[in-house]
Amino acid sequence: MHTPAESTLKKILNFTKIEHTFFSLPLIFTGAWMGAGNRFPAVSIMLLIVVAAIGARIFGMAMNRVFDRHIDLLNPRTAGRELPAGKMSLQMGLGIALGGWVVYLLACLALNDWCLILSPIPLIPLLGYSLLKRFTVLCHFGIGLCLALAPLGAFVAAAGHPHFSGAVLLFSGFVFLWLSGADIVYAIMDIDSDRRHHIHSLPAWLGEKGALRVAGTVHLLAWVLLVGVVRMMGGGWVAWAVLLITASFLGLMYIPAIPVSKRFFPISTLAGIAGALAPMVV
Repeated sequence: MHTPAESTLKKILNFTKIEHTFFSLPLIFTGAWMGAGNRFPAVSIMLLIVVAAIGARIFGMAMNRVFDRHIDLLNPRTAGRELPAGKMSLQMGLGIALGGWVVYLLACLALNDWCLILSPIPLIPLLGYSLLKRFTVLCHFGIGLCLALAPLGAFVAAAGHPHFSGAVLLFSGFVFLWLSGADIVYAIMDIDSDRRHHIHSLPAWLGEKGALRVAGTVHLLAWVLLVGVVRMMGGGWVAWAVLLITASFLGLMYIPAIPVSKRFFPISTLAGIAGALAPMVV
């Protein structure tokens, strides 16, 4: 029997999916690793980076749920979410988003001046990426941009300045393409609902086969960028082995016998984690 406080906490956790932040942390840690000169920065810096990532995740996911509450109600896969199902009020959803923004801002303030100055930049795509599906089939690249900024932010947090290395810029490009391609695959599950309700997505526009061709091309480019990172950093055989593991996971996302939901999670997540490890084992 859950107490009211436990039930509320459970709803908040399910609403924000905070646990998904931990799957993106390896990518963020790689940015911090590069910013600190190919080593991990102080534990205090790492903890603040994690807090900032969690705050940003809460803000972005909460606003996504708020903006999409009417669309989610039309899709059987998402109709049970807290806002469309009436399990949570709109005011509470907005309050959670505000709380995430405050946590993120305080973490940036505690990190360094550059993190605070640049803090509004990631909030723009986090606020607007869920709106893109109303206007363009390229909406998948909006969520890719959100995560691509994370290793760059971690680099600034660790380095104390925004003078990005070529390697971290290439790595950010890998993150952008990896997640954008994964989101295209994920959207295959909603082809019928998206077409019925005029939601823009590449699968709804091109069909499953066409969307998979685009996603495959995007993932190939992502892997090429990751190869560029390893070459730029002078990686040895361990890094190349990790590159092959990353390629294997990316390839598994296109095996028809594997359910689409499994291709997105855990397979695409494992591809991202492997990709994050490649620059750190050079």
